[in-house]
Amino acid sequence: MSEPFVIPLATALFAALLGWQLTPVLRPFLEGDSEKVGALLRVPVAALAALSGLGAANLAQSAAELVAFAAVGTGCSLLVVIDLMVRRLPDVLVAGTTVALLAPLAVAAAMSDEWSAFGRSLFAAVVLLLGYFLLALIAPAGLGLGDVKFAFLIGGFLGWFGWSHVAVGTVLGFVINGAIALMVLLSRRGSRDTQIPFGPSMVLGTICALVFLR
Repeated sequence: MSEPFVIPLATALFAALLGWQLTPVLRPFLEGDSEKVGALLRVPVAALAALSGLGAANLAQSAAELVAFAAVGTGCSLLVVIDLMVRRLPDVLVAGTTVALLAPLAVAAAMSDEWSAFGRSLFAAVVLLLGYFLLALIAPAGLGLGDVKFAFLIGGFLGWFGWSHVAVGTVLGFVINGAIALMVLLSRRGSRDTQIPFGPSMVLGTICALVFLR
């Protein structure tokens, strides 16, 4: 196997295994037979984590970045699944993923003397946190506090790449969520009061920003 494919495949495999092993942490937040449901979620979580691992290997410019990106991808895989299941973004998962992102990014900044990028990452995280908090106050039916805290993580990740990524990723998150809500309404599977999980849209917006601005 040629060397360029080794790191992406190894990262994807590691992320998939990590997602598989971490899936049981979702059980306390699941309804019904949490043990059975949690076991069924191992496959989708591992699959999403594997895809995020491939993306992390493509984006990373250093070992520290690879760790940070793979960690946030795996964490977001868990968060997307649980948000789709019960419309909740557990604090413990959001906080853990945030630490797993920022700690390696601090190492990456120290190794490459890119403290401006790390500072921008932190600033973007705070900006999105405050922005989402204000939106949650204005329209509490559309955003929950879990989304607000998740915005800190998304902002920290996108901020590492630049303000354009922050802006595009944020806007696309709202566009995607609005499109999903419209489809639900038109298909008569819900009403205007139907709550649409916002976390998955935030993640999709982030991915689209990375693809479009690559």
